Amino acid sequence: MIHQAQTNPGVGIIGAEPYVNGVATALGKRRQAGVDNIAIHAGDARDLMDVLPKGSIEKAFLLYPDPWPKARHHRRRFVTQEHLKPLHKALAQNAEFRIATDIPDYVRQAMEEVPNAGFEWLATRASDWRVPWDDWLSTRYEQKALREGRMPHYLTFRRI
Repeated sequence: MIHQAQTNPGVGIIGAEPYVNGVATALGKRRQAGVDNIAIHAGDARDLMDVLPKGSIEKAFLLYPDPWPKARHHRRRFVTQEHLKPLHKALAQNAEFRIATDIPDYVRQAMEEVPNAGFEWLATRASDWRVPWDDWLSTRYEQKALREGRMPHYLTFRRI
């Protein structure tokens, strides 16, 4: 988030963090970096979808979300119609939606659900989802996945 704020100083960024320690860390990093184009929502990103104006978001990131690995918990994943439909509404026409995950079943569910919510997958070749985006800065979750031998996936969708 800090990297995106520094790279795009004229863009307002909203970060969502449900855990108090995470909010404190994000605020500290924001202050240390001296960026003023980040707002932190102390809660789940899903809470924001009902209050964001229609078409007000130009790009959304879902980076290493909680995988909810048990089948009975899959409905809690962000990549369900319950959460994707409000995101679709908040995103501007042709806005980009990026997902980074190392969980194959999360990729599978995203590939099924995201297009059904009004998004187009932009990949045309394997490197489009195997190679990080040009402006990507590796996260600690990605580093952990790589250490443990899991392959990251970088999925890019466009709101249609």
